[in-house]
Amino acid sequence: MVATRCTARGLTGEQLTARLAATDGPVPVQATTGPQAEALIDELDAERGDTDSIAVRYGDGLGFAVAYGHWPSVLGPAYHDGTSRDGVHVFELYYEKQNPKVPPPAFAYFHDDHYVCGFDLYMDSWSQEITGPGADLIRPDIIAAGIPEESNRDTAHRASLAVLEQRFELALPRNLILDASLPTALVRGQQPR
Repeated sequence: MVATRCTARGLTGEQLTARLAATDGPVPVQATTGPQAEALIDELDAERGDTDSIAVRYGDGLGFAVAYGHWPSVLGPAYHDGTSRDGVHVFELYYEKQNPKVPPPAFAYFHDDHYVCGFDLYMDSWSQEITGPGADLIRPDIIAAGIPEESNRDTAHRASLAVLEQRFELALPRNLILDASLPTALVRGQQPR
């Protein structure tokens, strides 16, 4: 299962969800918690015998959406497909929960339909590259925080998130993202009966 958290400056959570949706648009379902969204995806995919369903839980303030599904090529990393058009800033945190290699979460920033910068939140045994034409927006902060040399995965994740929260003002309460029941929509794959 892949989880992608997108935050957008310039869109509501509902507008961001519509941009993440397939051409038919989002299909609202009952509000869910994270585990409930994952169970919904698994149930819908099992009914059809496929693994292409994606659900999005979303909220407002700083518009955000948390996507759950099985297809990395659709959710990221660095998936944007127009989500940041019209001057919108989109910040994506991509995490593969069920990959046996356990890659670290990856961050990507898009603005006005262009990739700006990104990096792996744990660099010690993964990529130490900070990519994109705007890499210098975050490179000094990442180096100052010691993230490239940090050998403890959890410490590197926390330090990376702190850098992102400070640099881009992306503070979202953890319990809201993980535990709260949020509006939910299917954006790709199986539709509910």
